[in-house]
Amino acid sequence: MTLPLDKITILDLSRMLPGPYCTMILSDLGAEVIRVENPKDPMSNLPPFFQKGKYFESGFNAVLMRNKRSITLNLKTDEAKNIFYELVKKADVVFDTFRPKVMKKLGIDYTTLSSINPSIICCSMTGYGQYGPYEQKAGHDINYIGISGILDATRERNVFGKEDQERPPIVPGLSPADIGGALIAAIGILSAVIEREQNPERKGQFVDISMTDSVFFFQPIVAATKFVRDQSGKKGWGVGSGSGSPYYGVYRTKDNKYLAIGAIEAKFWHALCEGLGRKDLKKKQYLRGEENEKVIKEVQNEFLKKTQEEWLKVFENYDTCISPVKNFWEACEDPQILARNMIVKMNHPILGEVQNLASPIKLSRTPTKIRSFAPKIGQNTEEILKTLNYTDEDILNLRKNKIV
Repeated sequence: MTLPLDKITILDLSRMLPGPYCTMILSDLGAEVIRVENPKDPMSNLPPFFQKGKYFESGFNAVLMRNKRSITLNLKTDEAKNIFYELVKKADVVFDTFRPKVMKKLGIDYTTLSSINPSIICCSMTGYGQYGPYEQKAGHDINYIGISGILDATRERNVFGKEDQERPPIVPGLSPADIGGALIAAIGILSAVIEREQNPERKGQFVDISMTDSVFFFQPIVAATKFVRDQSGKKGWGVGSGSGSPYYGVYRTKDNKYLAIGAIEAKFWHALCEGLGRKDLKKKQYLRGEENEKVIKEVQNEFLKKTQEEWLKVFENYDTCISPVKNFWEACEDPQILARNMIVKMNHPILGEVQNLASPIKLSRTPTKIRSFAPKIGQNTEEILKTLNYTDEDILNLRKNKIV
């Protein structure tokens, strides 16, 4: 059985979380991803670790590096660059997460590589993109969501009558810019591959992905509010400034657990009110100010009368948007997650049975599969070099000279 991307080869120079997450998505879809790695990179073998006896393996790598191969190249040497150029001749995509200008300094930028292989697609995913005043600024996820508006929006709600009360931004429990940038990069790469196959010269192109751009782009509702108000000449936020709504939020239950409520449509709000035994609240979905605050308190008081499990039992009979708030450990046992086979079990040759995340892309004819475990750094160096006609003696010399 073939996979959608099984004829696509990607040379992956990325590091940390965002880049490997992007190429993990593509490798799950069948792309041959060759990791070009530096064995001295301190971030290449991150915790937590699987352990059996004296054997250790990064659990982080087990998820992100599955279905990939690894070669070590010292790209600061000319001979290693020549090996890389040979790989580029047979590749479809070169992917990196270096700051702008690093690829050019190494002699492996798009201009150079496209002269070797005009069909090559180069994708660079960086914090701020290839141009702009922040181009060379250092950053991580929290900086990108800070600039884009995401972090400012992540606060406890503004309680009516307590508008002056401080509500500092809350750091999200995941990395929106890292993961979001990876998803946008995967879309960008696939778009460039499709376009290349359609243009007569099969010419590649450069894909510039900014993680800040990506999370900025994740705010269409906020953007619509601002753009409409700008056009009308009004200033400030206006409606929807974070005061909270009774039909969309998190409520505590009797056992100090939480329920997530998303009853936006009137029919769902009405069903919620019926389940709570509060039909009198049906017409109070969209009140403002103090009246809105009273409705929120009324709904909260109702939820405090039963445990989370009891309320979920009650709402089995109502068509509304309600769900438990779970941690990741609990989510792993959720029947929906289990039914979708989002956790797979595999038999590792040393560790025995281990678990991994499954791809969320469910294809009917060519389903994704974890075909191989994460490689050790440089594990496939020799086999990859042999595809370029290097002999055992050649490879031994390359190692002696610290080219690989």
